[in-house]
Amino acid sequence: MNSTLTTRSALMRQGQRILPEYSSVEHQRWWLAAKVFAVASLVFFSMFIGLLTAAGGVKAIGFMAVPLAALFGLVLWLLPDVDRVSNPPIYKLSVAYLVATVAWPNYIALALPGLPWITPSRLILGALLVIMVLHFAQHADSRRTVANIIGYDKIALGLYALYLATVVWTLPLAEHPVETVRYAVLQEVLYLTPMIAVAWALADMRRLKPMMVALSLTCIFTMLVSVLENWMQQPPWLNIIPSFLRVDPMLLETYLGSQARVGDGRYRIRSTFGIVIFYSQYLCLVVPLLFEEIRRMRGTKIVVGVLLVALVLQTVWFSNSRTSTLALLIPFFGGAALYGLRLIAYRRGGDPFKSLVVLVFVIGAVVALVGAIASSHRLQMYTIGGKQHAGSDEVREEQWSNARSQIVKNPVGAGAGNSGPLVGKLSPQGVYIIDSLYINYLVDFGPLGFLGFFGCLARLSWLGVMTYLRAEDETDELAGPLALGLISFIIAAYVISNTDNNFIAMAFGAFILALYRRQEMRRATVIARGGPVSTSSAVVLAART
Repeated sequence: MNSTLTTRSALMRQGQRILPEYSSVEHQRWWLAAKVFAVASLVFFSMFIGLLTAAGGVKAIGFMAVPLAALFGLVLWLLPDVDRVSNPPIYKLSVAYLVATVAWPNYIALALPGLPWITPSRLILGALLVIMVLHFAQHADSRRTVANIIGYDKIALGLYALYLATVVWTLPLAEHPVETVRYAVLQEVLYLTPMIAVAWALADMRRLKPMMVALSLTCIFTMLVSVLENWMQQPPWLNIIPSFLRVDPMLLETYLGSQARVGDGRYRIRSTFGIVIFYSQYLCLVVPLLFEEIRRMRGTKIVVGVLLVALVLQTVWFSNSRTSTLALLIPFFGGAALYGLRLIAYRRGGDPFKSLVVLVFVIGAVVALVGAIASSHRLQMYTIGGKQHAGSDEVREEQWSNARSQIVKNPVGAGAGNSGPLVGKLSPQGVYIIDSLYINYLVDFGPLGFLGFFGCLARLSWLGVMTYLRAEDETDELAGPLALGLISFIIAAYVISNTDNNFIAMAFGAFILALYRRQEMRRATVIARGGPVSTSSAVVLAART
């Protein structure tokens, strides 16, 4: 017993004789071996990545990026929050991305051997992502700012969360899970990065107006390009592309062609977009904003407004697309209807005669439009469709039939990007084509995913409409054209299968949420002080839910 205690005491005294500064990890015997092993592993890993990249090309880079991304995520998670003021260029980069993605043809990229498809918009997006990730990892106030705006409406947030849940749970069910994961991650990065960046930027609402102006000017730029394109009967730059740039060879013939409809040989303009219907979808989103800018013009600027209206009309006419006509009709008739409803139901003490005139004008315009469509074959062709649209309509109906069978067979969803081989039509270029984004989301993510995505857009549209109807200043009124843009996008998605413009729709959602939150907080302040609100209380309280 005494021997045991003596030995234990001796060991304790021996441990206490080691100085504290020499008891750290780097002074342990195994630390040198651990360092050698770590360096050797990194060298081997670097050599392995180099060999695999040389053998597998760009696809190998994506495969080897997974462990690096995991380590990078761990580093970000370990970064401590800082308490100093920071003003990163997220606002400037977000505006640059929204402009560059449209102004630069996305089918023209840098022709550098061994590199993936790199365009100016992707370079901007990469810089934006790096800055956002590093900034949000260290600034809790910025994270709260974004969460307060994006998460302000629980219904819209819940619907998008439902969509994201379907994206995740369909990954292991996909036929090619690795490719599906890569595609799904890329799509969500493209959707959410602009939305988060815009939400952060709109912590200062003075930035909203410049962003709207930038979007409108970009739209005008594409229309001016289309004037030159229509005169040249081809995209102006296709014959003067320098050697350090390249065009997607699979679709080069399509870009050079007229994209004319069957029975109608007219060249169809598409500006900086490769496909005319993709340009039409973009117009559906942004033309309402442009009309709002025209509506606000006064004095000598009215002349500019008239010229811009003429520019819009020529773009719609020479694009020769039903969707482009939708981009013209929705902001005109929808904007007039919202304005009339706002005057009649949401403006107490307004001029009743003015409200009556607006109401009569809206009803008369709708009746005139219906009569004109019924009596004009050309208007029927541009709105409802004619013989030249019969082929695409028949193909779409066939795809819907295939989609219904696939949904019954697999109601959960086939995974992101897998709907093409299941229900699409194979083009001569070997690409599966689907003529409705509804079909894509129903087959890829099932009815629940479809409900989550388009339900979120519909909810955001509703919030935009209600914000406009209760508007108390010109800033609130911007919610109206933003909502009309989303409504046009939702309608156009029935006949267009394209996700390239989804990032604009998501950015519009952030704009609307910021405006809605601003209005609700202002109203809550007025009510807390016991003051009256400027709109019909019964209708407003019903609309808030």
